Amino acid sequence: HTVRRQSIKRGEPRQMPSLPHTAESTVREEHFSSRRKQLEDYLTKILKMPMYRNYHGTMEFIGVSQLSFIHDLGPKGIEGLIMKRSGGHRIPGLNCCGQGRMCYRWSKRWLVVKDSFLLYMKPDSGAISFVLLVDKEFNIKIGQKETETKYGLQIDNLSRSLILKCNSYRHAQWWRQGIDEFVRKHGKDFLTQHRFGSYAAVQENTLAKWPTLCLQATDAVFFPPLYYLRLSPEIFMKRPVVEGNRWRLDCILKRKA
Repeated sequence: HTVRRQSIKRGEPRQMPSLPHTAESTVREEHFSSRRKQLEDYLTKILKMPMYRNYHGTMEFIGVSQLSFIHDLGPKGIEGLIMKRSGGHRIPGLNCCGQGRMCYRWSKRWLVVKDSFLLYMKPDSGAISFVLLVDKEFNIKIGQKETETKYGLQIDNLSRSLILKCNSYRHAQWWRQGIDEFVRKHGKDFLTQHRFGSYAAVQENTLAKWPTLCLQATDAVFFPPLYYLRLSPEIFMKRPVVEGNRWRLDCILKRKA
């Protein structure tokens, strides 16, 4: 903290703003609006100080990450820390520790909800661990009976069943409702079948160009929208996943190279 304080640029605020000293229970109703303004000013001053704005505890409290305000990633959905169970990929042979027995581990991850996908990152480094696409099989379940986990939340798509563990049933309901309402409002085009079996709807009169890289006279590689490429090279070009990683983007490019 000494090094951080010395590195603060001139002109930037150096002192922590102070919260109102009056207890919440003693504030009169006619003073509620001014009280809210005091708290708003306190948070605004905190967020103007880079040392505290970039602190992971501040970001967790407000529910934002480094991906929250990138316009090309679409509208901002809910975000927050979750406990993720390992496994869940719909590929035969994964996660088995023996016949009839499964072993799992739980990891703390930062979950981000967007219009056409969900992703989770490592909280310490911000590295993206997995991207779950919204598709026609997208579904959310809660409850111990469905997830085999107390206060569990299960998110399904064509390629994976993602199991999350929440702090309470109310917390699980909050995640389920937030994800479901956001996806159905902003990503409804990805929830149904489209022309030629595509996961995406036809877009008319757009400026985007989706190039095709021709490698042979009888073979080609299709490139999805660029924002998917920036997120993860592990997107599957052919779904559902029935041949392991053969049709994963990075494996396709490696094979063709």
